[in-house]
Amino acid sequence: MTAATAKPLGHIAAERISAGCYGALVSASTLIGLGGSDLGVVVAVVALTNVVYFATHVFAYSVGDTSSERPSRIVAHHLRVSAPMVSVTFLPLLVVVVLAGFGVDLSTALLWGVGVAMAYLVVVATAGARLRGYSGLGVVLTAIGAALMSALLIVAKLLLH
Repeated sequence: MTAATAKPLGHIAAERISAGCYGALVSASTLIGLGGSDLGVVVAVVALTNVVYFATHVFAYSVGDTSSERPSRIVAHHLRVSAPMVSVTFLPLLVVVVLAGFGVDLSTALLWGVGVAMAYLVVVATAGARLRGYSGLGVVLTAIGAALMSALLIVAKLLLH
C-alpha cells in the first residue's frame, strides 16, 4: 500500500489509535512513579489513574464534539472509541503481577511493565502511521519517534529509582 493507494483512516479508527497510544503513555508514566509501593497499590493506582484519564478524556471530547447528535449518543460514541485508553492497561499490569508472583523484585517487574506499555505504543503508533498511508519513511520516523519517547520514559524510570 502506498500513500496514493491507501484508504483514508476513518475518524473512529483514528480516535481508537490515539486513545490506545494515550493509554499506554498514561500507564507507563504511572508505573514509573510506583517503585516504593506494594503490588496491590500498583494495580489500584494504575487502573484508577487510567480510568480517571479515560473519564476526563470522554468528558472533554464529548463537550467539544460538534456533531448534531443527542448528547447521550455523543457520550456513548466517545465511551466506545476511547475504550483502548483503559484496555491498554491490562497487559502491562498483568506482566507486573505475574513477574511479582514469580518472585521478581517489584521494581524490576515495574520496569518490565513500562517496557510492555511502551512496546504497545510503538506498535500502535507505527500501525497507525501505516494505516494513514504514510510513506515508508514516515512510518519509520513514526516508529523511531515512539521508540525515542519510550526510551525517555524508561530512562526516567531508571533515574527515579
